[in-house]
Amino acid sequence: MNILVTGGSGLFGRKTVLYLLNDPEVKTVVSMDLTPPKEWLMKSIGENIKKFRFVQGNVAEFDDILNAIKTYKIDRLINWAFIMVTETQGEPRLITKVNILGMSNAFEAAKIMGVKRVVYASSETVYGPQAMYGMREVTEDDQTNPTHSYAVSKLYAEILASQYRRLYGMSITGVRPTIGYGHGGRSPAQYWSDMPSFCAAGKPFSMEGDGRELASLVAADDLAEFTRMLIKAPSAPHPVYNVGGPPQSPRDLAMVVKKYIPDAKITFGKKSMMDKEGKTGLPWLVSGKRAKRDFKFTCMPMERAVLIHINDARLEAGMKPLKGRKRQKDDEKIISARGGK
Repeated sequence: MNILVTGGSGLFGRKTVLYLLNDPEVKTVVSMDLTPPKEWLMKSIGENIKKFRFVQGNVAEFDDILNAIKTYKIDRLINWAFIMVTETQGEPRLITKVNILGMSNAFEAAKIMGVKRVVYASSETVYGPQAMYGMREVTEDDQTNPTHSYAVSKLYAEILASQYRRLYGMSITGVRPTIGYGHGGRSPAQYWSDMPSFCAAGKPFSMEGDGRELASLVAADDLAEFTRMLIKAPSAPHPVYNVGGPPQSPRDLAMVVKKYIPDAKITFGKKSMMDKEGKTGLPWLVSGKRAKRDFKFTCMPMERAVLIHINDARLEAGMKPLKGRKRQKDDEKIISARGGK
């Protein structure tokens, strides 16, 4: 199979590319983005470089997607191209072009070119705040309540995907990631990605918040693995899937980082970070039962995800990788299988 990953240089895209390259059933992986992959990521590709292609392109430009599909005889497409913002950030027109027009372009290009399978990025932001559901896990069957333009664009993508499935019989599946983190991650909640990366390179990390905020997190590696499973399947029993782990706080993350880097300098401020009533922000209780039931997928423990994260940062910094202190053999096996070093 030949797979195109749009947004392939971003946090989720680049990890998805690595996992697909490690799959022996995948013949070619084409990454399309405005910027080429980082040098450290190219090192991770290693012997799989012969299966990898990079194409400079923009999802907002319809011909860019069509040309990539035609040139590399693409039969599966993953759209990880998006601009993650809140209601107070970003350029509204650019956001619309990438998050809405770009998604429409991806679906239409797949239809025209006869692409067999499409997986795309939705988001947990479609749910709105936790208080909308009470203090229970949010499921894919719950009514959605998007509260800003990014969330609306993701819900629109789900509606659009449903139309393409119904009108043209296409096999399209959406993924609703929770807050994603990994080395080089960029999002409004930057600290989830920055903390392990800074400490891995021997830099101090501090934040104004008290670090007690709860969030459902998804490591980029977990999302990449689930995406690999989805894109290889001919179809999925359901149109969309949550992907995220149990509630964690920045202080929880700090404890894990210090298991691997005991002398890491991590400090928190006094500013409260969490609306305990859940009237603002995102759900921190998110069900992953559908993905587990349909694909036997669960997110790896934070300890394993953080080790991969740390070693990605150390790879970019030219440092030797760390090894887990506990379950070392199991950790290394998972890291190797999931594209880590």
